Parts: sequence; C-alpha cells; structure tokens
Amino acid sequence: MSSRIHGLISLSLMYISLAIGLFYVISDSRPLGLFYLALILLAPLVVVYAFCAKCPCRLDNCGHYLPGQLTKLFPPRKQGPYTGWDISGVAVPLAALLIFPQFWLWQNKIMLVIFWSLFIIALTEVKLFVCRGCGNEKCPVHPGRA
Repeated sequence: MSSRIHGLISLSLMYISLAIGLFYVISDSRPLGLFYLALILLAPLVVVYAFCAKCPCRLDNCGHYLPGQLTKLFPPRKQGPYTGWDISGVAVPLAALLIFPQFWLWQNKIMLVIFWSLFIIALTEVKLFVCRGCGNEKCPVHPGRA
C-alpha cells in the first residue's frame, strides 16, 4: 500500500476524530461549536504553512497529498532544517484542536476514548507508513533521524 493511501487514511481518521469533538461541542454551545469549526478549518492551514511548505517532497512525493498541494497557495519558504517556530506552528494548532473539545468529550467517556483512539491510530499510521515513504531528511520525525 502506498504512503499516499496511508496519508489519506491518517487524515481521514484525524478528521473523524475532530468531527466527533465538534459534534459534542456544537451540541452544547453553538457559538463555541462554530469557533471550534473555524479552528478545525484554519489550524491545518497554519500547519501546512509552518511545516509542509518547507518540505522538498511536498509537490511530487507527499504522502499527505492534499497538504502538499495546499502549499501552492502560500508564499514559497526556504527549504532547510525546521526551527522551533516551525515546530510550534504544528504543535500549537494541533494542541488547540485536541484540547478544546475535551470538556465536552469528558461527559461521554466512550466518545472520549474513540476521539483519542482515532487520533492516536492516525498518528501511528503517519509515523509507521507515511513518514517511511518520505524523503525529507530535514524533518524532525524522518525515519533516518529518529
């Protein structure tokens, strides 16, 4: 199975997880749910600019095909080692996406477990299959660096 199939699987699992969180937030508070929806739509753009736009594989060999293609919308970034700012551009939006719905998910422990299970499976899928097919040796999680 190609890394692009695994990329599609991992992104799908991540978004299903986030959709579960969104459902629980919006069912309790429409304004907070709309805020979280905006976060779900905007946070990946920050990640794509901060991280993906520096990747030399983004246009022709990206396991996460869609984020690679989204980099075309942003100004070009110089390829090279990832800085603390680049890594923060992934960590902060990702943390916000994961932490925000926890209050609502905590009220339904089964959905909380499903939310985290899907996300952990998605990250495992990325690390085991998507990263393995990537040639970005500057990436901090590249198999040759880890």
